[in-house]
Parts: sequence; C-alpha cells; structure tokens
Amino acid sequence: MAMETRFLRNKDLIPLPKLTEIGVVGLGGIGSFMIQSLTMMGWQSIWGYDSDRVEDHNLSTTAYPLYQTGKFKKDAAVDLHKEYAEDWQQFRPERNFQYGSVVLPMMIVCTDDMESRKLVYEDWKLQDNRKFLIDLRMGATTVEMSTVTKDMDNYMKEWIPTDSVPEAPCSMKHTVFATQHIVSLGVSQVYNIIANLAYYDYIWTSLNPNMVEYGTLVVPKPEGDANASTQHNREESLDGLESNAIRSNVVSNRTTQNG
Repeated sequence: MAMETRFLRNKDLIPLPKLTEIGVVGLGGIGSFMIQSLTMMGWQSIWGYDSDRVEDHNLSTTAYPLYQTGKFKKDAAVDLHKEYAEDWQQFRPERNFQYGSVVLPMMIVCTDDMESRKLVYEDWKLQDNRKFLIDLRMGATTVEMSTVTKDMDNYMKEWIPTDSVPEAPCSMKHTVFATQHIVSLGVSQVYNIIANLAYYDYIWTSLNPNMVEYGTLVVPKPEGDANASTQHNREESLDGLESNAIRSNVVSNRTTQNG
C-alpha cells in the first residue's frame, strides 16, 4: 500500500520522515499496545526488548490474542507488528534490556520495576545522539509519564525505588483502560516531540476520579526548516495551552522552559 494512501488522515500532522527508529523496552500490557500504535503511526523500524512469556493473566491487559499464550512476548510482538505493518516497516525482537544492549536515540520504557527503567535511562543518557526517552507507568486506576530529552531532563526527580511503591494485591494491579490510557498519552507525547510541539515533561493521572497533575511545560524553539503545516500545528498547540489555562487554571501554576 502506498504511504500517501495509508497515512492520508494524518500526513499533514505527523512528519513521517522523522519516524525512523525507536525502541520499546518491555512488551507486556503497555508495550504490546505501543507496538500496535507505533506501527500504525508509521514508524519504519521498532526494536522490542523482553524475555518474558505471555501468560494467562496478561490477556486482560495486553494486545496479544488468546492463541499467543505461552509464547515469548518478543515473538508475540513480531506477530502483532505484522498485523499492522507495511513491507517497509520492520520489527526487531530483542531479549531483556541489560548493560550492553543497543540503545537508540528515541526510547520508550515500560517495564515492571523501577530499577530496570533507571537502567535504560542511565544507558540512554550516555548517548551523544540521544533525542528522547519516555517512561510510561501504570497502576490499576492511575498512570504516570516521565519524559526526558537531551536538553530537558528531570527524570530522577520523579523516580522512586520499587520497594517504596505500595504493593497492590495481584488481582488489583492492572486494568485494560489504564493500559490504553497511558499508551495514548505516550504515543501523543512521541508526536509532540517529533513534531516540535509543546509538551509537559511529567504527567500523572488518576482515572478514579479523573485528576491530572503536570510537571514542567516545555516549549521547543521553532525549527529553522519548519514548513507551513508544522508551524500551524505548533501555533495550535500553544493556543490550546492558553485556552486550557483559562478554563482550568492549571497551566498558570507551572514553569515554562525552552528545550
């Protein structure tokens, strides 16, 4: 299928030439839906890191169908990717991320513990060509997203060790709506950064009841080669922030910095 036809609905929103290569660390609930969404978004190459298997209890919060039970998640992710990919889109399955693993300039991390997330962050931070790392976390009815770039990094401000997080009963850990909510936030954050739009470096959301807390508002500097479409999207993004501030009085309490 031609790219112009496949991405007709968002070709003037998402700069497809920038969707080159991205890594997803953790291919469970969040990671499986991320593979699905990033493929549909138009990423040319996705690396997926995970050595665990799909188990029965995963089926209520992942994108994997029933027949994938017992399969390694990285292999199940290969099959999931094929369901949505064009022949020019690739998925590379990798084992669990560890020291020495390939680190890409653009990374998303959604593993089961905070220490493995920090490991990805620390390795990513050593890369001179790093662009962004997005850390997606969820509970049963709350989600959390931390975003760092080469020029804007407050990651350790929001990081806490796993043993300081209250343990929930096994039957009350995750919900599919929390999974899909954080994936939606994550994919939209990828878009914000790729399209050089304003974004918050930290977002915490409760879904019961609905509440949102924001970190620092990052307003990127205009790109020198921005076309008219990109500039229009940027202006709309900033206009939206201003209208939200009037309605909710939330933005006025945040700090604005250039990245």
